[in-house]
Amino acid sequence: MDNQPSSFETVRPANHQDIPFLALMDLEASRAPFGNSFWEELLAPTGTPSVRFLEIMLQCDASNWGHIKDFLVIERSGQPVATCAVYRPSSISEINGPLNLIKLPEIAEMLDWGTSITKSFEQAYNKIWGDDNSFLKPQAEMIVETVAVSPEHRGLGLGHSLMKAAFKRAREAGASSLGVMVIHGNSPAKALYEKYFEPFVTFHSAFFDDTFPGLTKYRANLNP
Repeated sequence: MDNQPSSFETVRPANHQDIPFLALMDLEASRAPFGNSFWEELLAPTGTPSVRFLEIMLQCDASNWGHIKDFLVIERSGQPVATCAVYRPSSISEINGPLNLIKLPEIAEMLDWGTSITKSFEQAYNKIWGDDNSFLKPQAEMIVETVAVSPEHRGLGLGHSLMKAAFKRAREAGASSLGVMVIHGNSPAKALYEKYFEPFVTFHSAFFDDTFPGLTKYRANLNP
């Protein structure tokens, strides 16, 4: 597998200056395949824009699904256009969903939330992520998450560039396996991942009492 980006692209680790872009891409990634994000639903009662919340979440290292240092950024002509996180997961934090709730008081303080807003947000978050989320248990030593390409730069093969960069990072980290997950209905992502990974396990809609379309987790072995 060729891990080199095209001559028109550069791949680099993310830094704190990328936080606004990473927050936008995190929101973009969470919208597929529904067209809206669970973050938007959760944050609507607080009056806080989703991107602002995600920026603070990244600043506070409160994401369970990749810290700033875990993100790779692809640039074209010096402009960030795509990103993904490649990280070693903690099985406990994975099951608790994307937000480390221990950091919520810090986030709330930075957003100037009062006790009532903070408590209401936590209760709403736990309704989504506080039940049996054993399906989120990591299937590989390293995980790819928050795979996103700016809408105006889609169709240029950047998804493939992200996958190649993710595999390169995982191999350089000495990982034996790499995993990714896709929600059913996200056909472009599914087609991309199946070029690089093998299906590992599928959770059908019935697993979620038909309230969610289901998902498939993929895994690739990286052993020589």
